[in-house]
Amino acid sequence: MKRFRFRPAAVLALRRTEYEAARGHLARAQQERDAARRALVEADAEVARAAARYRDELASTPTMAAIERHRNWMTRLKAGAEACRRADAERQAAEERAAAQVRLAHRRLRVLERFRDRAWRKYDQECRRLEAIEMNQFAIVQFTRRQEDSSD
Repeated sequence: MKRFRFRPAAVLALRRTEYEAARGHLARAQQERDAARRALVEADAEVARAAARYRDELASTPTMAAIERHRNWMTRLKAGAEACRRADAERQAAEERAAAQVRLAHRRLRVLERFRDRAWRKYDQECRRLEAIEMNQFAIVQFTRRQEDSSD
């Protein structure tokens, strides 16, 4: 019997490449999300430090200029933290989209892999069936030779 050949092997290779590319994209999205999360944590910590310094400034005898400067500084820090929060949400959404792409690519890959496995099982069954036929024919030939030899 001729060798097993999976005709859509090129499509399977393409699906495998798509899956690997999707996984790489997901890894990059996760790294970007982690970086955005670290930036958010740092921005929130900076806002907390600024609030503590503002309280310390209020505890001492503050000038109106110092109070105004601290308020402006905290407002700017809070705006920066909010920008980091938005960036974190965007990176989270990008990661979720990338994860959905990985799931889709994996599902498409698995469909072709199952199709290939099913084709291989059919090929293997057919090989076994043909081998059994050959063995039966060989046994029949041997049996008839023995019969002919014993009758002579």
